[in-house]
Amino acid sequence: MIARRPALAVFVIALGTSAAFTGAQAPTSSLTGTAKLAGGGVEGVVVSARAAGSNITTSVLTDGRGEYVFPPLDGGPYDVWAQATGYQPARASLAIEGGRQAHQAFTLNAIDDITPQLSASEWFSAMPEETKEQRRMKAIFRTNCTACHGPTHALQNRFDENGWRAEVMFMERMTGTGGINRHTTVAHYRDELARYLASLRGPASPPLKFTLQPRPSGDAAHVVFTEYDVPLAGSRLERAWLDGSDWSIGWPTASLGARWIHDIVPDNDGNAWGTRDRGPADMSLFKIDTKTGDVTGYIIRDGKTIRRSHSITKDRNGIIWFDGGNGPLGRLDPRTETFEMFTPPLNMGGGQLTTVDWNPQGKIWGATNRGANRFDPETNTWTHYESPTWSNNFVYGTATDAEGNGWWTQYTADKVVKADPKTGKTYEVAMRPPWVNVDDVTTAADREWYQAMGVMTWGNLNTVPYGQQPRRMGADKRGEYVWVPNNVGNNVARINIHSLEVKYYRVDGNPYFVTVDKDSNVWTNLFSDAKVARLNPRTEQWTYYTLPSRCESRNISVDDLRGDVWVPCANTSRVIRMHPRTAAEIEALK
Repeated sequence: MIARRPALAVFVIALGTSAAFTGAQAPTSSLTGTAKLAGGGVEGVVVSARAAGSNITTSVLTDGRGEYVFPPLDGGPYDVWAQATGYQPARASLAIEGGRQAHQAFTLNAIDDITPQLSASEWFSAMPEETKEQRRMKAIFRTNCTACHGPTHALQNRFDENGWRAEVMFMERMTGTGGINRHTTVAHYRDELARYLASLRGPASPPLKFTLQPRPSGDAAHVVFTEYDVPLAGSRLERAWLDGSDWSIGWPTASLGARWIHDIVPDNDGNAWGTRDRGPADMSLFKIDTKTGDVTGYIIRDGKTIRRSHSITKDRNGIIWFDGGNGPLGRLDPRTETFEMFTPPLNMGGGQLTTVDWNPQGKIWGATNRGANRFDPETNTWTHYESPTWSNNFVYGTATDAEGNGWWTQYTADKVVKADPKTGKTYEVAMRPPWVNVDDVTTAADREWYQAMGVMTWGNLNTVPYGQQPRRMGADKRGEYVWVPNNVGNNVARINIHSLEVKYYRVDGNPYFVTVDKDSNVWTNLFSDAKVARLNPRTEQWTYYTLPSRCESRNISVDDLRGDVWVPCANTSRVIRMHPRTAAEIEALK
């Protein structure tokens, strides 16, 4: 069954500006300077510039000498600021005039309270774990209270036990995302969580000892970031009030003008296409013109309802595919801006195609409630593949490998499933890193209760201390591996597509989405650390890149044509593009 519908309405958000950095070379930088930290330190400070009235922010980082070099920018008045965790932002206003190079020096002073600035990893590294009970409660907090947002929103505050209990009870009513059964464990551990959090962040609790993560250096400090604001459509055209650009305010939430941007993908011309799956129903997709900064929104209707979309990808021919809400798959030719919608037969898995992916054989895969669907664009036919066991578990990530096999994560079962279209068979791979010690983070009573509640089996429940919560996986289209981000397990798993052998790579953060570039490097967004990480599989070393604004991202995309990395910020209505630069390229701009 196929339903083809064009986009029934198109609107343009007129926020054009020519201050965007396009990645093209120009003779000299428009803005250079220095930034140093009071008390010492110069490398890895983030310096940002925004033209008056623009929806674009450009950011660079200081090098080992404390120097920063911007790409060429258009003339006009700019706000410029420098930031580093542990320090107050330093600000200036200046004008860029014609071919003259502006220069600005910054000195950042230490901030009195660093807790609003801390990343999830910095909070967790400060939580004591000398005793088994401390390790157990830390793990319970991590798996129950940081799956939808980072810990900073809560832990920057101090409450007594009653206050924390009220906080936990409020969150019990907010745990229904995607049909995941988190309410059960949050309610079960309510009193224990309240006591634990009061001991950790009570009115008279001793201060935690924080160890800040290293600031970027080397290649990670050579990049240039371009951030695009995507406002609400219609007459308001407002930006998010808290856009993450001021680290001292704390981590923003998805409110006050934020539009919940979920996924992003660049097209072959370098423009970016994104999805909206929550918030006001004002658009289904949007496009960012990277040359002008203009944002165009696209409304795709399902009868009278505006469709929302969660996932988006681009195939080998440059065609963009996206989910169309509850089941349908969308096709977009970005050059002609024509849309088609394809609807699977009734009762074929059901649910939203929460992650869609393409394979070299031209097929498109998407997650369903009980497994995954494969769509063949040449024959317009669908095939459903069922998870081998406990098919009621929430399926989130989907990928398809170099040989055309389909893969998906059973989020609430801590399992990954492979489907072989040649045989129709499916296989399961459990996510259980060798360093996980279940007995060390659970009691006998815990384990008895988990068994009774069907943890990781029929209960649609894995918010337990040893849970991994695999999210949105990716595949190497040229190799023999798929990669799985175990979100609360702080690791990425590599699975051989033939032997199903698993190898785990620890990562400093909570990975959410994985994508693999043309050189087989593995990229992941660290959900509540405002960072992206790249794993070189040949050296097995990670490189960490600090984003210029506080951003809780659920997706990451790599532009193999240009080398750019794209990250959407769900809670600030921003899209971030990271462009690599060499030391020689930076030197040539001075």
